[in-house]
Amino acid sequence: MHYVNYHRFGEGYGIRDNNVGFHDCPFKPFLLPQGMNRENTFKVLSYLTDYIESNFDIQPCSYKSVTSLDSIINMERFGFTRLNISISNDDADIIDLFTVTGRLLLFKQIKYYSKYFEWYTENVTFEEVKKIYDECNIPFYDLVIKE
Repeated sequence: MHYVNYHRFGEGYGIRDNNVGFHDCPFKPFLLPQGMNRENTFKVLSYLTDYIESNFDIQPCSYKSVTSLDSIINMERFGFTRLNISISNDDADIIDLFTVTGRLLLFKQIKYYSKYFEWYTENVTFEEVKKIYDECNIPFYDLVIKE
């Protein structure tokens, strides 16, 4: 996963030159759950993203949303395996799942844009995710919200 935010600052104050801010936050890579293909993994991650954003009142596509999802996939029961390797942004074996916010036209001007693709799927249901996990022989149950 990789969070990127391009933004301009000071526009309302007449500052024009070199007023671009950039947050570049790559997260630790992971392997897909055993037996799960990329398309289904993207659906699972989309479902988990929607779940945490709606149940924990987190702004969609925010840095907090991505860090929360990153924490959730650390949970062993979801079947993801973290890789303890150092990576470079040019590593062809790593597929970046970008969450991009801010000035999208500025994002389109950097090298990351060539690696960007739309991985997020809207409105994935619990039943779909359960079926995906069942096909991989991994038990799946929803996150539990403690009150």
